[in-house]
Amino acid sequence: MQGKDWGTMITWKYNQLPYLDNGSNIYNQMMTSYQAGAKYIDVFNYPYNGTEYGTLTNEHFDALQRFWKDITTKQVNVSSSANAALVLPENFGWGMRNPTDTIWGFWKTDNRTTQVATVTSKLLDQYGISLDIIFEDPAYTVSNMSYSKVYYWNQTS
Repeated sequence: MQGKDWGTMITWKYNQLPYLDNGSNIYNQMMTSYQAGAKYIDVFNYPYNGTEYGTLTNEHFDALQRFWKDITTKQVNVSSSANAALVLPENFGWGMRNPTDTIWGFWKTDNRTTQVATVTSKLLDQYGISLDIIFEDPAYTVSNMSYSKVYYWNQTS
């Protein structure tokens, strides 16, 4: 919407081994992000378990290698625009992994999080990668954009 590059952060799925999702699911998450227009994709890896490569396993490295090979050697369709937008509150800092995820990684959810989680899930099911998730920002008016439908986090339907 703002003509800026954006990307995806793939984080831990579990709080204990194996920490990260399996390689196939991480590959699919990276490919979906890429097809939606992500310019960068980060996989959070922390040497939490004391191994040389942190939480990444051979399965994860294989997924990274497969992803890189596929996007550099195959024709991968990349979406350049979204049909709909979900507008979140200005500066809303929720992790978006689940309804009880933290705010900016530190604070418990607030009174808006459940509603945002519900509408986000519903609209992602409906639109997939054709949904932009944006923040209210007085510098960028949503009404000036060419979305077929605009949803706000606090809409009832």
